[in-house]
Amino acid sequence: MSGLIESAAAILSASERRLEVAAHNVANVSTPGYKRSVGFSQILAAARESNTLPDIVARNDFAQGKLISSGNPLDLAVSGSGFFQVRAGDQLLYTRQGQFRRVENGTVVSAQGHVLQQAGGGDLVLENAAVQILGDGTVLDRGRPVGRVGLSAPAAGVTLNAVGESHFATGGVMEEVAEPMIRQGMVESSNVSMGDEMVTMMAAMRQAEGGARLVQVYDELMGRALTTLGGGR
Repeated sequence: MSGLIESAAAILSASERRLEVAAHNVANVSTPGYKRSVGFSQILAAARESNTLPDIVARNDFAQGKLISSGNPLDLAVSGSGFFQVRAGDQLLYTRQGQFRRVENGTVVSAQGHVLQQAGGGDLVLENAAVQILGDGTVLDRGRPVGRVGLSAPAAGVTLNAVGESHFATGGVMEEVAEPMIRQGMVESSNVSMGDEMVTMMAAMRQAEGGARLVQVYDELMGRALTTLGGGR
């Protein structure tokens, strides 16, 4: 009968993790560029539907979020594939959170202070923030090209690992997007759907109830066994 307890523990643990993932997504519903986390059970269910092997490393849904106009010339949004490359000290990170600003030394930084990188590498430095940024990432200052914002995408088989809420890192190869689509003065919102997360939470609660019921059945069986053994003496 110990198998009942082991099964119950596994069910309760899985439901707890499922609730944690959903709660984390809900907490970031207003975080620009946030990509919702996906639990293993959802990955497995999707793999069953498509009859493919699940990628247990992938833990984020990189679907496009809604693009919202902000009016800030250094707010950038990606339409389609690709990530902005930013430098955090000596580390390169990748993000869809495109809220940037120009600081005193002219570098363009994110809300976290990470420096926006140009296509091919190197910090983007501007003389002023009133620039025009074309769809291909070309930066124009009074009509003169002064740099180009590039977009990067992971090469085939390369995975991205979440760093914080809306940044990713990888030890693999990142390739420059050949035809980037950047929208100036816009921000990509989170791709979290409150309705989907509420459904996930309810399913996790029902799953937990099933685990609790197994524990109750185990207690009842143990009580009967002890009663039977005690009456036989």
